Amino acid sequence: MFPAITELELFGDVRLRYEYRGGRLPGDDPNTQPPGHPNDWYEKERERYRLRLGLRGTVLDDWFFGLRLETSSSARSTNVTMGGDAGNGNGPFNKGDDGIAVGQAYFGYKGFPGTTLTGGRFANPFVTTSLVWDDDINVEGLAEQWKHTFTIGGGEAAPASYSKDGKNVAPPAPPEPLVKIDVFANFGQFVYDDSNPSNPIGAPPTQTQPIGGETQEIPLANAFLLGWQIGARFDFPHILYFQLAPTLYNYTGDGKDFSIHFSGDPNGNQTGINSLLVFDIPAEIGWQVGKIPMRIFGDFATNFDADDRATAAGHPGKGGDRYAYEIGLGIGQLKKKRDWQVRAWWQHTDQFAVDPNLVDSDIFDSRVNLEGVAVRAGYMLADAIVLNLTYSYGWQVHHSTGTGGNGDIAINPLNQYQLFQADLSVNF
Repeated sequence: MFPAITELELFGDVRLRYEYRGGRLPGDDPNTQPPGHPNDWYEKERERYRLRLGLRGTVLDDWFFGLRLETSSSARSTNVTMGGDAGNGNGPFNKGDDGIAVGQAYFGYKGFPGTTLTGGRFANPFVTTSLVWDDDINVEGLAEQWKHTFTIGGGEAAPASYSKDGKNVAPPAPPEPLVKIDVFANFGQFVYDDSNPSNPIGAPPTQTQPIGGETQEIPLANAFLLGWQIGARFDFPHILYFQLAPTLYNYTGDGKDFSIHFSGDPNGNQTGINSLLVFDIPAEIGWQVGKIPMRIFGDFATNFDADDRATAAGHPGKGGDRYAYEIGLGIGQLKKKRDWQVRAWWQHTDQFAVDPNLVDSDIFDSRVNLEGVAVRAGYMLADAIVLNLTYSYGWQVHHSTGTGGNGDIAINPLNQYQLFQADLSVNF
């Protein structure tokens, strides 16, 4: 091994999945996409797999790096569908869609006390939930993280003592603090969209907004997503812990590829990032009943620019559809063989509340303007093998707007939605 590399670790996972997901068209909306099929269901059943294989290490103590390869080039999914590339004369067991993509490629520095600096393509550095972010997304850009621990109460260990025969007696362990407080700050500058060339030959290109008919220049500057998070975790040993992580997300522009204004309605734009200034507060409180861990978790988000976003979508007066929230209960944990865990939660997302390009792709099919319930149960068959079962059921919140976002269910509005997944994973 190269002498400058002081630590090196191989990591990853392999997962097999059976999945059913289905969505129903409404029965009384003439503007559905596709039209003319009231109350009809669009359903998919897929057998899928994923592979993620990575290498990470430390260089000269304070520097670190990581590289991870994974199946699928999608930002929100690393799955490959078995038999999915058998058509077009390819025959069975074809490997045309079994490509490998770079999921992570980063390096960073930890030489400053409590501080981690990272650049490249890496895991989301923010404390968050699936309400706002899909946990498969690896961001691109820079991140700065800081954490410091404070303690209240407790004290120093007693000095060593000696027995009657003069032998050294180990001192007792120091008393635990009454409260341990982890204060943290996470900041991110992520390249959301590359808009090159930044200075094209001739007059700048223009486009016309489908809603409102405004003609405008296509942005020539890159769009950046900026995140600002300051939070704390309060740990009362053997009693409970509580964590709160307020976060603000803002966008420096709409970018070239996201500059058509978001609509969310059938046949409208589903990806525009105009008028998004999202304040998000994920929170969690945990305790134990006997030896069983329990926690209540939740998240609340609001878009301060929802009035402008709704107006640009052709729905002036719908700026009140700016909120997203979830609340749930978790019991158990998944750390070693025979461990089990059950999580259940309620989730609600308004049409103009959050960025539809970032929300979880499974629970509600990458959509907004849906609400409903989700349950996930897991069991550790061995220390590195886990079985997970997931079910979610959602329905349209406001019937005067579509269910914005690009998901696997090709209908809009998505009047009802169901998901079932059975996963078997091996982690290493």
